[in-house]
Amino acid sequence: MTSFARPSLRTLLTAGFICFSAPFLATAVSAQGSSNADGTGESAHEVDLTFEIYGGGLHIVSFGTQATLTPERYEIAAQFQTEGVADTLFHGRGSSTAQGLLTPAGPRLLNYSQEYDGRFGERSITMALDESGRYNVAAKPEDGIHKQGFSASRVQGKVDPLTASIFTAINATASPCSQTIPVFDGRRIFNLKFKELDETELQPIGAGAYAGPAWRCSVLYDPVAGFTREFLVERAKNPLPPFTVWLARFEEQMGPSGNQPLVLPVRMMFETSIVNAIAHLTTAEVDGKALIQPAIN
Repeated sequence: MTSFARPSLRTLLTAGFICFSAPFLATAVSAQGSSNADGTGESAHEVDLTFEIYGGGLHIVSFGTQATLTPERYEIAAQFQTEGVADTLFHGRGSSTAQGLLTPAGPRLLNYSQEYDGRFGERSITMALDESGRYNVAAKPEDGIHKQGFSASRVQGKVDPLTASIFTAINATASPCSQTIPVFDGRRIFNLKFKELDETELQPIGAGAYAGPAWRCSVLYDPVAGFTREFLVERAKNPLPPFTVWLARFEEQMGPSGNQPLVLPVRMMFETSIVNAIAHLTTAEVDGKALIQPAIN
């Protein structure tokens, strides 16, 4: 298993699902803010998404997120587990949580935790914001953790992998594929750089049920700090390929949200050193209402 200073398959999966979640949750938070700006919590929304990942035609990972969002606060949880042949070869289970505030300057993380248990042993990380603006970080194992930590100025404006999914919440006018999300995961700092490629018409394939117009966007994983020199040299020789994500608009699904249509990530393709994979959004619910129908095989 590589050090945490080098992105593993789990890291790339996490980064990929940040790409999946960002446009959707940003829209949801913006809609809440417009419907109840006094912060009483009456406009809280429950969001539930499930993604299934396939590699070589085989089901390899299930990934789910749940979020509770109000105009002032957020709580997010996520889980993944290996499936099928992948579960036999590199069995793994993981979960993460994040809590924070929604401010005029954007999401402000209060605490974040991540746990993994599987073939590569137990790994965990927790971080909490202190009064100085730095994050107190504890990890198991401690490889990849800077002894002195990152300064407050270094992590200012950065968000954890889950909070990244609502990073664009205050930028209601941004197009779905025109954003850069700066992320701090407790060990590393990296950017997720979005770029729109084109607009296309999707047809259902595999576990994906969506058919209709979609934006096709690339998302580049851009290392900033906390990475080994060996990784950076290798990346200079063999750059990490960007993810490709397809985003679809659902005009009628947000209810009394004003002019904020709902945008859902419906498909993603990405490459790793282990497998080339495709992911599908298979379940999407807002306040218990299903937004897509399951695929019929």
